[in-house]
Amino acid sequence: MFEPLKKDILKKLVDTAINASNNAFHPITAKGVGAAVLTTEDEIYQGCNVQTTISGLGVCAEQCAIYHAVAQGKYDYKAVAVYFPTEKFIKPCGMCLQLITEFSQVNNKDIIIVMINNKQKIKFTTVNKELKDAYGPRVAGKEITEYTHNKK
Repeated sequence: MFEPLKKDILKKLVDTAINASNNAFHPITAKGVGAAVLTTEDEIYQGCNVQTTISGLGVCAEQCAIYHAVAQGKYDYKAVAVYFPTEKFIKPCGMCLQLITEFSQVNNKDIIIVMINNKQKIKFTTVNKELKDAYGPRVAGKEITEYTHNKK
């Protein structure tokens, strides 16, 4: 299905996602969500959910983490981890899956999704499994070669 992550890298990715949840701004749901993106260079970028009282102004933790990586010139990802503070394993929402798919298509490879629950147990899936045959830049025939490698 996918190449497993090295144990030490997985631990660091999980810890980063959990720690990021502590910085969340979540006055609506009272749930701090944390995420972390792992690049192909084994760099990790974190993000957290930011909610607002005006619908549409907030951002999911996964989006925040990806935007953080992109701001550093990183487009090539191995995995996205998401921590949601419940016993149930929560997958990224449809918007986040679509965003992850964009980068999956840029680099023409599947991206591992690591779901973490409040007991720090983990479950794996991939973006292609969750959003099979998704529309994205490669499918749309867009020129994306400038993004197929990390810039820095």
